[in-house]
This record gives sequence, C-alpha cells and structure tokens, in this order.
Amino acid sequence: MKRLMAVAAAVLATAVLATAGLLTGCSTAKSDGSGAKATSTVRLTTHPTQAFQAGWNPFAAQLNAGVSFFYEPLMRVNAQNPSPQPWLADSWKFSDGGKTLTFRLHPGVKWSDGKPLTAKDVKFSLEVPLEHPELNLAGAPYTSVDAPDANTVVVQYPKVGYSDLGSFKNRNIYPQHIWAARNLKTDQNLKPVGSGPVTLDSFSPQQITLKIRKDYWNGSFPAVKKVAIVAAQESSTRSLLLKDKLDWSTMSWQGAEKNYVALDPEHHKYQVYPLLGSEGVLFNMKKGPTTDVHVRQALTKAVDVTKVLKVMGTGQPAVNPSGLNNQVGAAWLPADLAGKTLEQDAAGARAELAAGGWSVRGGKLSKDGKSYPLTLNVYQPYANWVDMGTALKDQWKSVLSLDVTVNNMPEATFTQKEPVGDFSMETAFTPPSADGSIFGALNAFSSDYYTPLGKSAASNFGRFNDPDYSAQIVKMATVDPADTARLKKLAGPALRILARQAPFIPIGGSASFVDINSSHFTGWPTPETATYTPYTSAGPDTTLTLQRLRSAS
Repeated sequence: MKRLMAVAAAVLATAVLATAGLLTGCSTAKSDGSGAKATSTVRLTTHPTQAFQAGWNPFAAQLNAGVSFFYEPLMRVNAQNPSPQPWLADSWKFSDGGKTLTFRLHPGVKWSDGKPLTAKDVKFSLEVPLEHPELNLAGAPYTSVDAPDANTVVVQYPKVGYSDLGSFKNRNIYPQHIWAARNLKTDQNLKPVGSGPVTLDSFSPQQITLKIRKDYWNGSFPAVKKVAIVAAQESSTRSLLLKDKLDWSTMSWQGAEKNYVALDPEHHKYQVYPLLGSEGVLFNMKKGPTTDVHVRQALTKAVDVTKVLKVMGTGQPAVNPSGLNNQVGAAWLPADLAGKTLEQDAAGARAELAAGGWSVRGGKLSKDGKSYPLTLNVYQPYANWVDMGTALKDQWKSVLSLDVTVNNMPEATFTQKEPVGDFSMETAFTPPSADGSIFGALNAFSSDYYTPLGKSAASNFGRFNDPDYSAQIVKMATVDPADTARLKKLAGPALRILARQAPFIPIGGSASFVDINSSHFTGWPTPETATYTPYTSAGPDTTLTLQRLRSAS
C-alpha cells in the first residue's frame, strides 16, 4: 500500500493504464509469459500507474518502479514476526550504552559492474542524509559514520540509538564510485549499478525488463532469468491476472475470493500478510468535540467492526483496541488486552455522550447551546477506505443519530490537510506498522512528533499528547531491542493508554496484499508459513520470493 510504505515508510512509508494490447512479454524460454506454461520471465506490477518514465535515482522524492530491485539495505525485517535479519550486513552490535552501533558486512559482495562493495560505500550512503539535510526525509538520528576497515562500519549516536535499529531496513546502500561525483537530486541514473539481483535489460513506458545477475552474491534463481515490471492501473492488473498474463501483484482486491480465487482455485491466490499496526479513523485531539474522550469513546463504541470489514471486502482481520494486530502483536499485548477486539456497544456509546454533557440535535453534536458538525476525511485512492467511510457514516447515524459528513479526497488534497491537522476525523494507519518494531509503532504517537495545529507534522497527525504515554515511550527508547521482556513490560501501560484514551478507532489490521497467478510458477509462500512477505517492491523479500520460485511446466 502506497501510503503505508510512505508512513512506514512512513511509514512507512510515503509514496507512489496500460491496455492489455500494449503489454508484451520478454521471455527467455518457449513463451512470452502471456499464457503458455514454459517461461523464465516473471511478470509483475509494483504500483498502479499508466506509464513509466526512465530513470532510477534512489534519492528522488518519487521513486520509479525497479529501484528496490537495484539497491539493498544492511538488514531485512520479517513483518510477520518482526525481528531484524542479516542482509548486506552479517551482524551488528550496540556498545557504549547504545550510542555506538557496529556493523560487520557480508564479505564478497560485488556491485553489478564488478567492483567490490565495501564499508566505504556504506559510509558514503549513510552520510548522505547528514551532508544533504534536504534528503534527510526519514530523520536519520545518528551524527557520524566511520569505516575502520573494508568490512566494518561504526555508527555514532548523540544519545541512545536502540530505537533506530529497525530503520536500517529502509536505508539502502549505494556505490560511492558511481554517486560521489553526481548531483544526487537531479541525476536520472539511466544505467543503475547496484548490489541487487538484477541489471536493467530494457525500458519502455509500458514495461521495465530486468535481467537476473549470474554473479549475484546471495544465491541463485533456478527458475527466473528476467523480471518484467508492467505498467497497469488496478483495473488492468486484475484483467491481466485473470487472463494469465501477469504472475504477481500487490494490491488490495475487494471481493477477490469471489471474483478471482473462485474462478481458478488451483492457480489464483489472494493473500493477506498481517502487519503489526492497523488502519481506521484518527481523531483530531486539539480542536472540536473530538478533544473530549467521551466523544471519541462514543464514536468508537458505536462501530460494528465486523460489519465494516465485511463492507471493505479486502480480507483484513479485526484488531486489538490498542491498535495492534492480535496475531503479529501477541508478544507485546498485556494479559488484559490480549486477543480482544472492539465490540459494538450502542447503549455504551450513548452513555458516553451523556457523561460528557453532549446531546445530538439535528444530526450534530450539541453542548452548552453550541452545535458541532462532524466530518470524516477519507483518502480516496484506497477504495476499501472509501467503503469504510460509508459504513461508518451509516453506523454513526443508526446508533447516535449523527449526520457525519464524509469527504472523499484525492491524494493531493488529503496529504495537504493531514500534516497541519486540518481535519476533525480522517482515515489513517492507527498505529502505523513503521519498521515492524513495537517501539516504531508506538513512537508514532509520541510527544516528540507533536506540533501545534497549522504547522506541518511528520507523524502524530492527530496531535495526541499524553504525558504518561510519552514517558513510557522515552523509557522504551533506552532499551536494547534484544531485551524483549523489558520492552513488553514498558509497552503494556502505553497500549492500555491508547485503548482508554481512544485517539483513534482501529478498524482492521494493516496488511500486505498479494495477488498471485501460479499458472507459470510454483513455490509461492503462504501467510501461514512464510518467513518473508512476497511483496513486489520489498527489496530483500522480493528477492527471496523470486529465488524460491520453480517453473510450473
């Protein structure tokens, strides 16, 4: 999901129509991948788009399709069981009370032009946000990077840096000998050189074709020789999957079980890979009636989550009142919250309004002779969020007699209003899954990200500012990620505060949605057994997926 990568990425984090007749294959075997069984080209989409533009500058604000295939990070994180795993780095260790982080690189890694990848390349890459503050969009908190030898990198922090570890999964490494003399902001990078498993084979506005490297440092690809990234909007993507002209995509598909899986259960797969956080409704805590916890709890208790998720139709599960996914977040939830989901309580919702001195008149909240209309801003590019907004409007009307105005907004309008707090309620990631760590998810609501209304915020768009909550986050930041027992003990009170204060309504679990047509390739993972997520633009996880595929012929 584009905005999840942006927040997670953003976190994420944040982010990014060809007709079927224009799409052509680039097979290296008997078929072009458009229907016959024998092919060594995997055809996929990475995001909805009408056409591609040439250029793979990894420092650009809007990344082109394919960048995640060329460049790699020091580590990866298994989103289903969040914990850092080695990639370009074999190991890492904190010292000096968490202020020094030392990486040991995997030996023998080479760039696609044959030159060795060394600690100097890592030092160069990690120093980019320090030397170019305008590119430090993710907020790198370290202050210096050293390379004492070819395989060792030392990162220094001004204060305890434990909480930054997971962020290295999003910090790709670039070749110093290529980029040192280039303009990082304007260079198009038409012939990308990276450590990833591919090189650029060909480009057209409708298709980017990548060739698998025979000298890739991290293993072979028995069934795959090329990857074709196809330009297609979501409607075209669905059509291509149904016609066996696409192998793999990552989009939420409303009604997928009926409209895709049921048509060919053997080959059509729609998978939902749960993430740590959730998505739902975020309240503005600094203006209007949603500053009152009674109003927030009333709106929350009025919701029948099961019915809303059915309307959304994307297969997402109900989540914990704290916002965590009960499956992925099980290790962090205290006993009194473990396994719980929101339950509709119509009488309780009305009682909350009464307890706060509120009444409903003419479909609006009323208190002390003043009337307060409620609005919900919806991020329109997500069709399931649009349906969420419609279902919530109906339920708030039915239970509380409230007429909530739902504003379906294009991306440009929504993302202009969100950072400055120009909303009453909005659809959002609640909390975002961030880097997959419990600290990353909870830190999104920390007072560190609090900014006054009207000023742009990087996170915590609802302006949640609970001193007890922030105190727990400060303590969590000082804990080594390996000390899970201590982290769970500190996370418990913070999660209870979120459930009690209700700064958001967690509707469904955040997820990576995967669409597979296995007519040409087998070996696809499943959510029940996967140790990686088969996302088409997830760097190491994409690589692992391709390496495990086998020809269906």
